[in-house]
Amino acid sequence: MADKLKDAEFLGEEATLLIVEGDSAAGAIIQGRDVDHYGLLPIRGKCINALSNPMEDVLANEEVKAILMAMGLSAGGSFNPKKLRYGKLGICVDADDDGAHIALLVTALIYSLCPEFVLDGRLCWLKAPLYKVEHAGKTKYYFTDAELPANCKGEITRHKGLGEMQPEDVERSMFGEYQRLEQITPSQEGFITLERLMGKEVQPRKDFVFNNIDFSTIEV
Repeated sequence: MADKLKDAEFLGEEATLLIVEGDSAAGAIIQGRDVDHYGLLPIRGKCINALSNPMEDVLANEEVKAILMAMGLSAGGSFNPKKLRYGKLGICVDADDDGAHIALLVTALIYSLCPEFVLDGRLCWLKAPLYKVEHAGKTKYYFTDAELPANCKGEITRHKGLGEMQPEDVERSMFGEYQRLEQITPSQEGFITLERLMGKEVQPRKDFVFNNIDFSTIEV
């Protein structure tokens, strides 16, 4: 895994390491990223759930070891920002449910191994656009279904994943004027919810699903 790391030109506080899923997505980001300030580490599918697996299994996972090495983090040790290779860790995934699940797994991992990193506001989510709209010689990007205008004019492209995006779209929408690098804001309520939904106990997840989903609206 470590051999797939593409470091930023300038490491340190102002640099961000991006975690992406798979080589296809990594290839798209590599071509469009700001190489001065953004490093890149692809992972294979969904990483191990640090909240439902034994810690020895988590620390033995090759992807986990690669992330810790790339960031300069030590699991369970004292948190020292001055020893970080990157000032921030950015989740970079497809704009769909699978991408959101991967983001939760990465969040659970960092929260479990080094909660101070999250509390320090260093964990972020680099959002990928869901839609590209070209009209009258102009290009705009929209990141959710709700953002896309109801009567949108022009040619609409729906991005199925990062791997399908053109380098110029990656550069403009994720590293240029449309960039959305959102800090994951820590809260006690958020940590509790994360542990309930991602932890070993099954019942809290069942309760959450049945209390928050209106099954009458789901078509089979």
